[in-house]
Order: sequence, then structure tokens, then C-alpha cells
Amino acid sequence: MSTYSIPSSPIAVNLPDADAISEFDALFRATSAIGVTSAGGLHRLAASEEDGRVRDLLRDWLVRHGFHVQVDRVGNLFGLVTFDPSAPYVLCGSHLDSQPSAGRFDGVYGVLAGAVAIAGIARRLRERGVRPPCNLAVVDWTNEEGARFQPSLTGSSVFTGALSVDDALACTDAQGITLCQALERIGYLGEEMLDIPVAAYVETHVEQGERLEREQISIGVVRETWAALKLRVRFDGEQSHTGPTPMDQRRDALRAAARAISAVYSEVGKHGDQMHGSVGRLDVYPNSPNVVPSKATLYVEFRSLSTDRLEDVGKRFAQILDDIAAQTGTHVEVESRQLRAPVALDSRLAQCAHDVCRSLGLRSVDSVTVAGHDAISLSRTVPSCLLFIPSHRGIAHNEAEFTEEADLHNGLRALSALLETLCVTTQNSR
Repeated sequence: MSTYSIPSSPIAVNLPDADAISEFDALFRATSAIGVTSAGGLHRLAASEEDGRVRDLLRDWLVRHGFHVQVDRVGNLFGLVTFDPSAPYVLCGSHLDSQPSAGRFDGVYGVLAGAVAIAGIARRLRERGVRPPCNLAVVDWTNEEGARFQPSLTGSSVFTGALSVDDALACTDAQGITLCQALERIGYLGEEMLDIPVAAYVETHVEQGERLEREQISIGVVRETWAALKLRVRFDGEQSHTGPTPMDQRRDALRAAARAISAVYSEVGKHGDQMHGSVGRLDVYPNSPNVVPSKATLYVEFRSLSTDRLEDVGKRFAQILDDIAAQTGTHVEVESRQLRAPVALDSRLAQCAHDVCRSLGLRSVDSVTVAGHDAISLSRTVPSCLLFIPSHRGIAHNEAEFTEEADLHNGLRALSALLETLCVTTQNSR
């Protein structure tokens, strides 16, 4: 595998001009209208009709601005700017899909800022007759959110080899539709995976926390990530009438699930601010008001910086689940278990990002991410950098999600300067 020398300091770059800022604003408004909710948020699940429409909009924009567009086998949408076919790519991006009834900024910002930044860099380099040592590319990763199909981070996980193409395409939604079928319906099922050398990956994202806004800092440079333990737990009981069935004879799967939810919060509470946890989804069958449920499926997650802490909680929680099943006359099964280890992002890229911010007069600070991002997937095989911009009150996965326009523009400037620095100065060191 080739390795690349990351620049130790930024170069003098031409920042996005007023026209580029206006271009970004217009593109952001256009994408925000696709899947918009009555409260001004987004409902744009992966591989849905709305996802197809916003992909079409991005694809057309990329083509108009000189990108070569390619879609891989799992629907990842790439916009490539190639200066030298033999050179590696500096890749940036995020995702266009959303959670149900969520915000306009999560993921979308990173894709659009990357597209506008690269278009401007490519134009300036070509005007100056510069042939840089790296190409540039932006990507919309498929199903980052994991709201419709599980697991999350699907597209980026396949790209890095952590998830097979076949397993990804076989994922089903609540209606039994596979990701393969859904992508085919919207016209984004590619023929093969894209095999390009990547020198570095950069993702910009809203912080989804309060620190940057509270401390009036423009850019957070993520150094490390929390680990995550994700479980899908199913309780099986016995379906019966809610009226005549004696209470001591009920094998109520939902009752068991309720105890499990309480147990999640009890376990997390033992660790203070060193652990987060929740049950974000609960599927009940047959889900009728007059029927004792026979099946309840919970989507459980625990997050912490410490993998050991998560492993310990996972073992205790497994015993708790067995105890709950015995107490409620139900059967419990952990249908899936996924442990994501914490990741340290590339320190050279992080320092370069800080230097870029300093050269632009933007305050930056080291950050940690509790949430998962595509940069985490990429970091396992490619030097990766994750930049945050402020989120108002830290609100995320909510229609009220908001970031000030000035912060969006500052992030675009920082991203553009970092991408141009990497594109022009990164060298193959093999």
C-alpha cells in the first residue's frame, strides 16, 4: 500500500470568493427543499424517493461544474476532478440521507461544502496552469444514518472493506425491501465498486454539541472518537387477549422490553459522563391495543471512550436480559452485536487543519466526537480528518437543528484551504 507525506503547514491559498459563497448558499437552499418537513427540517431516508431526487440535484450540479460522476455498487456517489490519472485523490464528503424528521445540516453540509470547495480549487489551479500531485473528489456516502437500513455508515464501510458488498445490499428495511432493491428503484445501484487510491479524507460536519458555540470557536478539529456497542435484542412472549388473560399467566414481551430499557439507563448512570446509552427504536408485534405483545425488538446502544468499559457493561447487560426473561416468562435473544472501537484520527492532518485555521484567523480547538461519522470508517484505512462547525444549542437529529450562516461560511473557507493545501503539497512517499 502506498503512503503519502502530509504537509506540515498550510500554503497560501485563494479562499472561496463571494460567488462561491453564493453558490454554496443556493445549493444548500435547493437541497433543503427536498424532503422538507412542515417544521422546516428533513425527512430523507437512505435510498428513498427523496434521497434519489437530492442525489439527482447533486449529480447535475457536479456535471455542470466539470466533475466526472461515478456511482459505485452500493450507491456511493462520487464527483471526481482528475488532474493526473496516475495520482491519488484527496477525498472529502459526508452524506445526504437524514434521520426521520431531522435537521437540514447533518451530513448535507459536508457534501455541499466539499463540492463547492473543490469546484473553486479546480478552477483556480487550472487558471494558473498548475498540475498538482493529487486529484480531488467529493462523495455522498450511502446510508450513513442507518435509519432505514442497518448498519449505519454502510457506504463508507463497504468502501474501506469493513462490510461486504453482498451484506450491504442484502440489508432490509421495515417493509422487507433490500438496499439493493431500493437503490435500483431510484437509479443509484452502480455496477462495481470504485477503486481509486486515496491519499487523505476530510469531512466537515456540524458539531452536534454545544462546546464550539458556547466558547465562540469557529472550528473543532476531532482527535479521537468514542467507542460504541450496538445491540438488537428480541424478547419473545405469548400473544393473548389483554382483557381475560390472568395477569400471572401473561408472557408479555413489551413488559420485558420496558424493564430492559430501564436497565440501560440504570447501567449508564453508574458511569457518570463517561458513558451514554439509549434505546432509540422499539418494534412491537402485533402492536394492537387489545393484544398482549408476543414480540418486542429493541435497538440498544452504549457509547464510551473506553472499549473495556463497554465490554464490561455488555457482559452485565447480557445477564440482566437473561434475568428479565426469567422474571417475565419470555425468551430473549441478542440478534446482533456490533462493537465499534474508538479511533484516533490522523495527527498530521489535525495539525495541518489547526495551522490552516490559524492562517485564516479562525479559532480552532481539539475535539472528541461521541457520534459516529463516515470519517471514522475511512480512518481505519486512510489518513482522515474530521472538522466540526458550531451547532446552535447542540441540537441534532431534530428539526430544530441550526447553524449560523457565518459558521457555515467559515467552515467552507477552512475546508477549501485544507483541501487545496493537501492537493498541492501531498506527495507519494513510498
